[in-house]
Amino acid sequence: MAKSIIDGLFGKSPIRPLQQHMTKAHSCIKKLNKIMVAINNNDWDEAEKIRTNISKTEKDADVLKKKLRMNLPSTFMMPFSRRDLLDLLLIQDSIANLSKDVSGLICNRKMRFPKEINDDVVELTKVCVKTSAKALEAINELDELLETAFGNRERKIVSGIIKKVNSLESESDSIQHRIRTKLFPLESSLPPVDVIFYYRTVEWLGELADAAQKVGSRLEVLLAK
Repeated sequence: MAKSIIDGLFGKSPIRPLQQHMTKAHSCIKKLNKIMVAINNNDWDEAEKIRTNISKTEKDADVLKKKLRMNLPSTFMMPFSRRDLLDLLLIQDSIANLSKDVSGLICNRKMRFPKEINDDVVELTKVCVKTSAKALEAINELDELLETAFGNRERKIVSGIIKKVNSLESESDSIQHRIRTKLFPLESSLPPVDVIFYYRTVEWLGELADAAQKVGSRLEVLLAK
């Protein structure tokens, strides 16, 4: 009976809505690479189109989030709790939200980064996107984990993906440090307000990588259970 209820709500697996949501969240962050290309080409019309698309995708993710919350039963036959699933959902949602915030900040201020840090910011964005992509890959393995009853082989696959997520997040930390080190001596020659928002953009990009890493960390907790 419980299984039929779950199947009726979620199809083959109650994990599917979570995977769909993470796919939308990753779609948001992935578009930040295109934003960086557009602003470096000084193409603000294109940047605004991308920002609008990110905002729409974030709203789509919100719809999926609310649908999952409303339809998720209080108990179901799975090796982890409803709370575990909702925690993952909230972390994933922060990726979509932060992507929208970063794109909005860049476009609203028509932000161009100083040449001394521009390539590093582009690199940081790419690493953040890669971190999210790996987190999505791990989430998409959840079905296989369940089907194999958390078998050793599948655990090793997911653990390997999580290890890569952690490595990419560490790489993002290093790039952030490099950007801040380069930006500090430039502060006196730049408009103070611009400097504040350069730091904020770098901080938010770092938080995107952190959020993706937290997805991996939460999966590690599930594996441990």
